[in-house]
Amino acid sequence: MKSKTNFIFLFLTSVLWINAAAQEAHISQLEELGPYEVERYNDFPTVPQFANADIYYPKSKTQIQRFGGVAISPGFREKKENLSWWGKLLASHGFAVLILDTNTLNDLPEIRAEALIAGVNVLRSEGDRNASPLSGKIEPENMAVMGHSMGGGGALLAAQLYGDELKAAIPLTSWQPDGQFSKINIPTLAIAGEVDRIADSKVHAFPHYRSLPGNIAKMYIEIKNGNHFIANTATGQDRLQPNIDVHDLVGRFGIAWLKLFLDEDESYRPLIFGNMPEKDATRISRWEFYEN
Repeated sequence: MKSKTNFIFLFLTSVLWINAAAQEAHISQLEELGPYEVERYNDFPTVPQFANADIYYPKSKTQIQRFGGVAISPGFREKKENLSWWGKLLASHGFAVLILDTNTLNDLPEIRAEALIAGVNVLRSEGDRNASPLSGKIEPENMAVMGHSMGGGGALLAAQLYGDELKAAIPLTSWQPDGQFSKINIPTLAIAGEVDRIADSKVHAFPHYRSLPGNIAKMYIEIKNGNHFIANTATGQDRLQPNIDVHDLVGRFGIAWLKLFLDEDESYRPLIFGNMPEKDATRISRWEFYEN
């Protein structure tokens, strides 16, 4: 009996070790560019809600593999280049990504919300346009919005106004004074910086997260010592620079969130709602979630 007990213990230990090792390998794959070759284009019919945009897509996905899309808005006084790394990263993991330039650099979140939903509809239209590189490749029901700062406020507003047309939202260091988002009905991942001096997380991102209803999947990740630009591209512009490099962490959660809630791939659930790896726990000042 003792030997049987020892065998069961060793078996369970081995299974747990193998599962942990597999999860760690899965995590590491999401911290870098994915398996798909990425192309970018900006030749598509214009719309009045935003100035222009770049569309990134996984060129090497086969014709029968249709994919979801994400529209992304930059923040106040920012341009699409300030979030370009998201386009390359998400497209390499299998999504079409539209990163827009607002009509004016000062557009408020309400205007950015309309720009984002217009961007989502552009991606849908590109799936139907014969001359588009995305012709026949877009899954029109699988759409999300993202945005930084005022663009993050815009993403939350778009989720609240157009939730029935979307499947997920990811606001990045969101700015929206007194924002209340109790009517959002889609999974929402909020990423914030602990030392954000522009959109203080105690005034913006965390209250935004707390205002979300209790019956949706939601998560709040606050990066320890992170500034307002932790989710931005490192372009060399002093005012718009991330002060620490956490692209691996925020990128991984962004990919996994979209894989789970756009692609409905349940294998990503434990990477989001499971235990936080120790190497990442030390980089996070606050982590809260509700798994639905």
